[in-house]
Amino acid sequence: MAKQSTEATQPEQQQYSTLREYFIATVYCTIIALFVTTYVVHPMTVPTPSMEPTILVGDRLLIDKFTFRNSFLDTPPLTPAHAISRGDIVVFKFPEEPEVLYVKRAIGLPGESLEIRNKQVYINGQALEEPYKVHSDTTIRGSGNPHFLSFDSQRDNFGPVTIPEGNYFMMGDNRDDSADSRYFGFLPRDYIVGRPMIVFWSYEDDDDAYKRTSLAEMAKLYAERVVFFFTRTRWSRTGHFVR
Repeated sequence: MAKQSTEATQPEQQQYSTLREYFIATVYCTIIALFVTTYVVHPMTVPTPSMEPTILVGDRLLIDKFTFRNSFLDTPPLTPAHAISRGDIVVFKFPEEPEVLYVKRAIGLPGESLEIRNKQVYINGQALEEPYKVHSDTTIRGSGNPHFLSFDSQRDNFGPVTIPEGNYFMMGDNRDDSADSRYFGFLPRDYIVGRPMIVFWSYEDDDDAYKRTSLAEMAKLYAERVVFFFTRTRWSRTGHFVR
């Protein structure tokens, strides 16, 4: 009888051991995933056209959260680090809603004087060449050309301002359709998350897709992505490096 009892408990022990191994593996994977997404790489979806044509609505990006942050810290030698330079594309927390991520280009650096005159950016009095930017509106806002939105008068004429130390002036490449430092002010260094590295998937979402917040709207949106996955995926952008 003792032998039969021992044999009966063996399957239970094996089952317990298997469940324990699965549980430990799940915990380890969760910890590793949290570490990677917090400190190394993080996915991001771009919902607005403010960085077109460089980054499109519906681009899914992998964000390098390592090298920019390292440039602000005392890190071990041989650790990759990249100090922010003019023209770098940066992912950051929106100062007015830190839980929301924005992606823009660093235009003004700490200590510099920046001014915008008739859409042209000047840094320390010198006109800035910007081959990446586009203008969709030929109208010049400000300078005697009022707009029914009072804050929009600073879209094309702004400053001059001096950028404080530890802050940056961010602007979108789609210059006439970008909510950037002309409206929310300087970007503190502590709000910087990282830089976009690569497009891992690009899907042609509707321009208003990010406004769909109700459960029914979200269900319809995800259903559309499943149905139109092959026809609306921008296959040529898969693996595209962001510069």
